[in-house]
Amino acid sequence: MFGKQWEQIGPAEEDAIRELLKIFPDNRDYTGVLIKSTIINTLYSTQIRAIVIVAKHIFGLNIDIGLKQGDPQIVEQIARVTIKGKERRNYAFATKYCSFHNPDHYPIYDSYVDKLLRAYQKEDRFSSETFDLKEYRRFKEVLKDFQNFYGLGDLNAKELDKFLWSYGKEVFGPSMPKSESLLSIT
Repeated sequence: MFGKQWEQIGPAEEDAIRELLKIFPDNRDYTGVLIKSTIINTLYSTQIRAIVIVAKHIFGLNIDIGLKQGDPQIVEQIARVTIKGKERRNYAFATKYCSFHNPDHYPIYDSYVDKLLRAYQKEDRFSSETFDLKEYRRFKEVLKDFQNFYGLGDLNAKELDKFLWSYGKEVFGPSMPKSESLLSIT
């Protein structure tokens, strides 16, 4: 049913960010935080226009211990930033930023992943009624429910991310009709 689309994904973008993290592994160097933020924002099209403000925000958070421990609150700390007097929530960017620092504990939220999980929930009810994917703890629980329901326990977080994103893009991308059943697409 799921195929092996995730095995074919190995973008140079991920390799570039991993190499960058070898140079700037923590978040105590503002230059490193700015470079990592800019690269993630650009390569993953998170569309943050005030990336310098976001980088300064991250730099000021003192998040390294929490990132290493996999603390889900770090996502929200990074996501919430005030820009020109308005609070913004850069949730997808925050999950990506955390994931590159600790991929085993920070799965990536993306609109394709969201749509795909919601479609599977509608078809198979694999998780409980509360389905708030923009609350990071709940997002991780839903992913675990998905993994357990479909017998995907042998996938690590990165492999699951790759599958969900690529299949979500295939199903909900511009070339795919939105009314197709997920189970008919293999």
